[in-house]
Amino acid sequence: MEHTPNPKPLVSIVIAAYNASEYIRETLDSILAQTYGNLEIIVVDDGSTDNTAAIVKAYIPRVNYYYQKNSGSCASPRNTGLGKIKGDFVTFFDADDIMLPEKIEIQVVALVANPEAVMSIINYRNFKGNERTADHFSNCPIFSSYVGRNHSKTFALLSEECRRIMIDENFTIASSPVFRSEYLKQEQGFDETLTACEDFHLIYRLAIHGQVIIHPEIGFERRLHDQNMSSDNERMLKNLVNSRSSLRMIEKNNQFSRFLNVRVRQYLRKLQSCLINKGETISALKLYSKTFPPKSIDELRHDIKQFIKIFITFNSRNL
Repeated sequence: MEHTPNPKPLVSIVIAAYNASEYIRETLDSILAQTYGNLEIIVVDDGSTDNTAAIVKAYIPRVNYYYQKNSGSCASPRNTGLGKIKGDFVTFFDADDIMLPEKIEIQVVALVANPEAVMSIINYRNFKGNERTADHFSNCPIFSSYVGRNHSKTFALLSEECRRIMIDENFTIASSPVFRSEYLKQEQGFDETLTACEDFHLIYRLAIHGQVIIHPEIGFERRLHDQNMSSDNERMLKNLVNSRSSLRMIEKNNQFSRFLNVRVRQYLRKLQSCLINKGETISALKLYSKTFPPKSIDELRHDIKQFIKIFITFNSRNL
């Protein structure tokens, strides 16, 4: 007998929260206002020292609250939440973002209608105060060409298409996808060794399993503020290197693996520049063992410039 999928499957929404008292009430209200009703909302408090716990507990029983000691990253509380879910589908949502009313319904309807798809990715825009930016997809020229080809309507990317685009252009973030829980559990969630880029790393791994549904309409708003984790340049570059290096090892497509290696070398050189500018010349020199010898004229020029900077910095400190 052919299995008929549940038209209204349970969707689990996992929110990792750390000192989120300023914004989390607005976030939870936006989720509770979804047009899709069969939701399980899980908040994992990653050791907050503010009023986050009291605010979230006021939403019980509509929201499930869990506390853990601070991990220092998003990956650990998200994985804790993943271990609690009951839904056929799961999405992760940042504790300061705003979910537009139809986000979940749009994505779940598409996943139910396309059982071969492993996840659904929806567009978003950034905001700060009353200012809104253009949608994110429009700022991704490679990805936008696919959106344009499909006349800005919902469409499916093949696994290979999605991965190839992601190597060159990160067109999504953690709050966007709705995943099939089975694949997410199979991949064992987020890599907790990463303190940034963990969402890119997970989405790429999931994309290996099958098609990805793309929704050009805006499904949520990402809040920009001074506490956004992506503001630490050195930490971000180290995680860019580590995430792409890890993906390079599991990527079965040899061409994609080579492309990922090119990205790793580019990020290593940017990290070298960052360390030199901070005066950490010894750490910068150690990275050259991973990028030597240069594989292009541009890389050679970059290395010459960096060695000159190191020489000047070293001599100025020893005069």
